[in-house]
Amino acid sequence: MFSSIVKRVAAPIALAVILVTVAFAQTGSVEGTVRVLENGVKKPVPNAVIDIYRTDIKGHWTVKADKGGHYVMLGLPLQGTFTFIASAPTIGPTYLGGIRITQTPVVDMDTLPGDGSTMTLEQIVAQQKAGGGGKAAGNPNPVTSADRAKAEIAQKEYEQKKKEGEALQASFDLARTHYNTGVELTKATPPNYAAALSEFEQAATVDAGKHAAMLMLSYRAYANLAESHYQIGVELFNQRKRDEAKPHFAKAVESANRAITGAAADTVANNPNLTNDMVIYYNILSKNAILLVQHFGAADLVDPTVKSLDAAAALDPTNKNKWGNQKGDLYFGAGRTDDAVAAYKAVLAADPANIDALYGLGLTLIAGTEKTQIQEGANTLADFVSKAPATDKRVAIVKEALEGVKNAYKVEAEKPARRGKKP
Repeated sequence: MFSSIVKRVAAPIALAVILVTVAFAQTGSVEGTVRVLENGVKKPVPNAVIDIYRTDIKGHWTVKADKGGHYVMLGLPLQGTFTFIASAPTIGPTYLGGIRITQTPVVDMDTLPGDGSTMTLEQIVAQQKAGGGGKAAGNPNPVTSADRAKAEIAQKEYEQKKKEGEALQASFDLARTHYNTGVELTKATPPNYAAALSEFEQAATVDAGKHAAMLMLSYRAYANLAESHYQIGVELFNQRKRDEAKPHFAKAVESANRAITGAAADTVANNPNLTNDMVIYYNILSKNAILLVQHFGAADLVDPTVKSLDAAAALDPTNKNKWGNQKGDLYFGAGRTDDAVAAYKAVLAADPANIDALYGLGLTLIAGTEKTQIQEGANTLADFVSKAPATDKRVAIVKEALEGVKNAYKVEAEKPARRGKKP
């Protein structure tokens, strides 16, 4: 189950980061992927170097792509026209000119295999003046004297903030490296969740308030941190190391809540998968909270987690019954029988054949002390057995429970035709 979650959570950052919000006044960001065409297939160029030159006035920035050929450059001035030059040992000379990042925030660069040679900006300009070819993406718009004066003023303002932009880029690159390293560790065979913890912890410390990309990186790091703690906790719990497992489940709840809070501060414009991400985070929160409530008596988690599950149901209405059942599980684990019964019955009102609600409601009711309640529980569990697939492992548990109820209370499940009749 974790591998599918990691792929859904990790892939958007490991492969691409959507950057929309500017880092500070008059600056923005650009991203893209460098690819090489080999045997008719475009393949990413790992660790390609992208030199970005501002051509209306002087300016030069350099950024390195990751293993997937993807690069992100923060803190570019919004004004101006740029030329992008990509280089790597296995590709030929590649450049794109006439780029305005306000119009083209994503600059992908496709090239052919080569010997690693590249071109300087001067060579590109000379080639263009001579009418040479190249991979120019359009011609720069004509620059008037008024435009140049404005650009020079903007350039002076930008120079004052250049160091801040460089620090911002360095911070982002370092955090993303930690994040991607953590993802790789969780995908290893076998997964190394313990080592991944420190990588996700370091990625999560990025200053989320500095840039939309950093915000997204932060909350996704917290989500992966939560899932890693969960996996470690489950392994320890199954080894009967309850005391060692509990802190991991608690850390998972804390990290999942931080992921939810961070994602709630984002927008769909920055992260088109925002709703899907948040649903995943609510799932991580719920499964850890339920474990802590059921096995460690953490009753204080019930009410805040129920509020989160209500929020999840509002985001994910097609799975409203699933969230309702999880509320019932929380209440049942905390011994809040009336609340659990109400939660499960609300699900059954919408879906009378919901086997999860039948299972939870039946177990809740037979745990009571009143014979009428125990009878209702036995009837409900019998419904569960009749509707659940034979492969459902809970069927054996329920049959054993029904036998126990029969022996202890002389109560057997009634056939549907007899239910509701007075004795």
